[in-house]
Order: sequence, then C-alpha cells, then structure tokens
Amino acid sequence: MKQWIDEHTGRKIRQLTDSPGGVSLDYFRLPRYLPNGLVMASGSDDPGDLWLLDAGSGDCQRRRLPIKRRLKLRERDGKLWYVGTAGRDVWEVTLPEGVPHRVTEVPAEITGHIVDITCDGESLIIDLTEELGTARTVPLTKDAGAFWRYIDRPRKGYLWSYDVANGTVTELARSQIYGFGHHDTSPADGHLVKFSPDYYDALCQRIWTARTDGSQLTRIRPQKAGEFVTHEFWWPDGKAIGYTYQDRRQDPALRELPWGEYAPVPSHFGVANLKGEEIYLSDPLNHYHSHLYVSADTKWSIGDGTEGHSFVYAAAFSLSSSRIEFQALATVHTPYVPFAGQGVDATITPDGRWMLYNDTLDGVKQVCAVALE
Repeated sequence: MKQWIDEHTGRKIRQLTDSPGGVSLDYFRLPRYLPNGLVMASGSDDPGDLWLLDAGSGDCQRRRLPIKRRLKLRERDGKLWYVGTAGRDVWEVTLPEGVPHRVTEVPAEITGHIVDITCDGESLIIDLTEELGTARTVPLTKDAGAFWRYIDRPRKGYLWSYDVANGTVTELARSQIYGFGHHDTSPADGHLVKFSPDYYDALCQRIWTARTDGSQLTRIRPQKAGEFVTHEFWWPDGKAIGYTYQDRRQDPALRELPWGEYAPVPSHFGVANLKGEEIYLSDPLNHYHSHLYVSADTKWSIGDGTEGHSFVYAAAFSLSSSRIEFQALATVHTPYVPFAGQGVDATITPDGRWMLYNDTLDGVKQVCAVALE
C-alpha cells in the first residue's frame, strides 16, 4: 500500500489499489459496503472484476464473476444481483465467497434493458429509450450548442417493472419527448423505485418515485421552470431523497451555461421526504460540487471535486443546521470533463474513519483513502 502526504491539504493519503487496468468505486449513489465493512470496487473496464477493499488495513480481495451489468448490492447481507453475460439472465451471489445462483431469465420479447432490482429481489426494473432520429452521444465539451442538440434529440421513453415470480410486466412511466435514467430502487422498500427523465434538470421535473405495481407516481420536490435539481440519491434509511439545488429562475445564462458547475448562482444541498416535500435546504455552499452525499450515519456530508476545485471534501452535517462547511481532504488529479466531472465517487466507511475516493495516478484510476478527522 503506497502512502504519501497530500501536497495541498497536508493529509496522509493511502493508495489502496495498484492495478494496471485501473480500479474504481461505483457511482456515488449506489450501495457499496458489505456487512463486514469491506467496500466493493471494480476493474475500470470490467464489471465482473470485483475488488473488496479494507480501508484500515489496506488489504484487497479480488474476485471475478461473469457479469455484463451489476444491478444492486444489498448492504445488510452482502447480496449482489447482476445481469449475466447472456444479457437477459439475472443472478445473485452473496459476497465475498458465495456461489452464484440464477434468479430468472427475462424473455427476449420483453424489450429494453434490465437496469435495477428491488431490495427484496422480487422485481426487476426495465428501461427502453427509443431514439427517433440520429442517435447522439453525450457531449463532453463546453459547447452549449452540442449540449442542447443532445438534450433536444427526438426520442421516446418507457419504464417497466418485471415480477420475477410470475413474469408480469407493469408500466411505471412513459414519455413521448424523453427517456428515463438514474433508475434507483429504494434501499428499504421492496416496492418503490426512483427515476428521472433524461432531459435538462432545470426544465423538467427531475425526481420521481413510483410503486412497482404502477401506482403512486410522485413528484419529489416539485420544481418551477428554472429550478435546477440534480444528482439525487436515497437517504440511507430510504425515508428521504437528497439532491443538489440551484435557483436559476432569474439567470439569463441558463441557455449559454446550462451546466451546474458553470452557473453564476450558488449551490445548495436539499432533502425531500417521500411525500415530495422539501424538508431541508442548506445555506449556499462554498462552490458547486459534482456530487453531494452523506455518510451511512448521516453525520457527514461529502462533496466531490469539480472544475477549479479539484479536491474531495467533507463537512459535519445535521438536518437541524442549514450551515455546511466543506473542508478539502485530498487533491483529485483526474482531469475535469464538462458534463461528466471527475468520477471521484467518494464515500465514508461505515465506521466513520475513512473517506474513500477515485483518483488518477500515473494515468490510471485507483481507489485511495484519507483519514476522516
């Protein structure tokens, strides 16, 4: 395990992985911890190359599984669900040493991609975006014209749940003008899923929830045009949803600078309950953070680096105080990419001792740790 003193923060950094192909923590809002405190990461180009890391000792366990797409890790017992290499078969395995078992195979006539599974393993979430014109890729440049051409491309979207036991398909949402994304089932309720339109966050209702039986379609934190709500995530107990908020209703630069990181308005950390009501909004933060998150005990908030602020941050957090004072803990060396950020995906270990994050070292993504003091 390599260690050094950060050149900007003065803190000791631990490099937990050293793989030539790179290793990364999963996207910030996804569960990652096993009951024994190990964190799950994966090979940068191979979802079946699993790494289980101990931040304290620096030990790394490696396991390979025939995975095409990971669906969800259930943290309370370490059960991981994934789509197998055939693309329609769903499997489960209890990490770190369990034997995989096939859960189901979704018939080929059910179109769409298997994107998630409920925490009880009873329902799959299936998504389909139907491109109606020339397919466009996400523009990773500071080009507003390319951004809006991508956002406004013609498409339709469909979202379904699939009952594993009886094969019933239920429509959750559909749209004639956009697709859906950020599908994320509740960590506590086996019949609840959160999702978002793949449209511009300040010109649509960003956060929705629905029951897997198709009922109770709910707007979470209803928006007015120009209110920018983004990067939503489940609260650890599943009883609320956190997000980043910017008020751009009076911002004349909305079209020219649609990206949150370049907006000339302050950023806030918000939380809404499952009725959709906002129950918390922070004071303005010290700057925009690519992602905002909280520790499992919600005592800490986490901020990811962004352009001009290439650090991973932490701050004491309480719903009873609107003040969040982020402090830089470690430098992020990954080059910044507009729209995509830096892929920091920081997290705090369940024991509250370490912050883990992705960083680029010698040209390759690796997982690093810094003590949380």
